[in-house]
This record gives sequence, structure tokens and C-alpha cells, in this order.
Amino acid sequence: ENRANFSKKIDEKVKEEVAKMRGKDDYELGDLSVIMDEKVKEMVCELSGKDEYEFGDLSVEIDARMKQSVAEFCGKDSYQVGDLSKEIAERTKVGVANFTGKENYQFGDITKTAFKNYTGKDEYEFGDVTKKLMGNLFSNKKKGGK
Repeated sequence: ENRANFSKKIDEKVKEEVAKMRGKDDYELGDLSVIMDEKVKEMVCELSGKDEYEFGDLSVEIDARMKQSVAEFCGKDSYQVGDLSKEIAERTKVGVANFTGKENYQFGDITKTAFKNYTGKDEYEFGDVTKKLMGNLFSNKKKGGK
């Protein structure tokens, strides 16, 4: 019974405050939705710098901000379609070249370089990775005398 009274009191208080926000004496169904709609539109106007909200303002603002972010990421003044894909492809190409030490990537270069770096050998032979792994696992026991 106390919980029911408490819930009823909260419900009455919320409805009373919502009615006040709407400048009305009594709460009507939908008043809260109207208030939320107004607040969201105000926030969109703040984001967009516009005085009055128009349908689509939020989408337009998000689009503009995303394009500006991509342009900055790409080191350009303005965004053009395909800029992000081109920039990622170029950065990947540079990263692969730095990793492999080769300007012209050929399929398998990354794997070969990774094996070379791991095994310490210039040419990979079947079993090199297993030998290196086993050596790493058991070399400590030999060194420690255990």
C-alpha cells in the first residue's frame, strides 16, 4: 500500500510539473511528448546555429560535421566523395611499405616479414616458427638449470 501511494504521489507530482512547464493547470496526455519535442528542437538549433528548427536540420548538421572531420583527417580543406577510402588505402600502403621495407607490395609480403621478424631468419623454411616457439618455451628451463 505504501508503494502504491508513493508511486501515485510521484505520478501526480510529475504531471503537475509537466502541466506547469506547458503553462497549463492540468496535465493532458501528450504534454510530456510536446515538451520533449520542443527541447530537442532547441538543442538542434543550438547545434546548427539556426534560430528556428526545420525538419532535417539534425541530419544536415551531422552530415556537415562528419564531412569536416573526414576532410581534417585527410588533410584537406573540404570533403569529396571517396576521400576517406583513398586516405585509408594510402595510409595502409605506407604502413605496409614501412613494415616490409618494400615499396611494391606483393601478396605474402606481410606474412614473410612477420615470419622473418619472429624467427630472425631471412628465408623461411618449414618448421622455423615451431622451432622458434619451442625454443622460446623451453630455453628458460635450460638456462635456469631446472
